Amino acid sequence: MSGSGSGSGVGRGGGYGGAIREAGGSLGMLGATREEEYFRRQQKEQLDNLKSKLQSDMNQRQKEIQDHDKVLQQHQQRLKEIEKGHGK
Repeated sequence: MSGSGSGSGVGRGGGYGGAIREAGGSLGMLGATREEEYFRRQQKEQLDNLKSKLQSDMNQRQKEIQDHDKVLQQHQQRLKEIEKGHGK
């Protein structure tokens, strides 16, 4: 089989990656394809996990902002009450 690329065999662009890849041919290419698919799935899973973690962190920060806004409003209300009572 002529060609160069993953699974083509040692010295033909396939590099050394084990007996299957070393042999080359369609079996070597199949092995290389499956390996690439595995790594693509791994990368997608990692990116999905990262996205989920970031979304969770963003939700937590949004809740903290809402909690701080609520406390801020309470302090502003107390300050108004103090100023109203002090001005009499």
